[in-house]
Amino acid sequence: MIAGILLASGASTRFGGDKLLAMLDGRPVVRWSAEALAGAVDVLVVVVRDDGSAIRAALDGLPVRWAINRDAERGMSTAIRAGIATLTDDVGAAIVALGDQPLVDARVVEQLVARWRNGEARAVQPHYDDGRGHPVLFDRTLFPALRALEGDVGARAVLDSVGDGVDLLTIAGPRPIDVDTPDALRAVAEELERRGRA
Repeated sequence: MIAGILLASGASTRFGGDKLLAMLDGRPVVRWSAEALAGAVDVLVVVVRDDGSAIRAALDGLPVRWAINRDAERGMSTAIRAGIATLTDDVGAAIVALGDQPLVDARVVEQLVARWRNGEARAVQPHYDDGRGHPVLFDRTLFPALRALEGDVGARAVLDSVGDGVDLLTIAGPRPIDVDTPDALRAVAEELERRGRA
C-alpha cells in the first residue's frame, strides 16, 4: 500500500493569510495539491493544525485521513512526523508532498510509485531541469528516520543519509513553484494560463 502525506499545517507567515486557502482558478491551492496525490495513492493523509477546519472544508469530498499536528509552531519536521505516525503497518511507502505546490503533476506522482514498485530504491525523488524537488517517495525502512526529524527542516537529512539509495526520476521542466507569497501565486496563475493557451 502506498500512502500520500500532504503537509498542510504551516503558518503561511510570508503570504499574509493562509496561502493554502488562496483561490487559484476557482479552487483553493491546497485542493490542487491534494488532488494531484489522491488519484495515485491508496490512502491520502493530510496534516493540519488543531484549528484546521478551513482546510478540511477546502478538501471536502476527497478521501482524506486527517493527522493533527499539535506542534506546528516547531517547524516542518513536526508535520512529517505527524503524518508518518498515522500510517498502518501495511503501508510500504509514503509520498511526502507540500500543500503549497499546486502545479505538481499527478503523472509525476504516478511515476514515483511505478519506479519504487519496479526497483529496490529506498527513496525516489524527482529531478527537474533546475534540480531535485518534490514530492518525494520514502520506503517504509526510512519511516523511523522520518519520525526522528526535529526542528524547522524537511526530510533532506534523511535523503542525504541514504546516499546512492535515492533513485532520481528525471522530469522535464522546472520544479513546481511554492506559493509562499502573493507574487508566487500570481506566477502560478500565469503559468496555468500559459498552459491553457499552449
